[in-house]
Amino acid sequence: MAAGLALTGTGTLWAAQAPAHGSFWMNLAGPFLLTGTVTWIFIPVSIGALVGVTERDAGVASGLIDSSQQLGGAIGIAIASTVAATRTRDLHAQGHTIAGALNGGFHTALWVCGLAALSAIPIAFLLIRRTDTTTQATAVQQGKVPQPAPAD
Repeated sequence: MAAGLALTGTGTLWAAQAPAHGSFWMNLAGPFLLTGTVTWIFIPVSIGALVGVTERDAGVASGLIDSSQQLGGAIGIAIASTVAATRTRDLHAQGHTIAGALNGGFHTALWVCGLAALSAIPIAFLLIRRTDTTTQATAVQQGKVPQPAPAD
């Protein structure tokens, strides 16, 4: 997960360097390939969240993960869009061309997103489980871990 955060954050910051009149192949193809490593974030999160979950609760846990990712994505887009629109408006009011103002707005939004990804790296290391999850998952599957009493 930390590697995915590092690569995705780096790719996003690289994309923030694209000039207003750049080309896709020269300025964005590399960052797009690098940010494609975002799956290295989502898959470990899913695995880590579902290890040790009982078969009975797997559907609920999976639904919570999916809902959290959707909600987080919506909040992230709202923040990035607000940052980009605000910066674009400010730059245009200062006399920049439309292309220059839009580019500046996207640069600022990409910096915010890239730095958010990079700042999550220490959090990923802090959340590493110190117990052996394989042993824990096997114990749950074999019924050796006490299960909550069924609801009446």
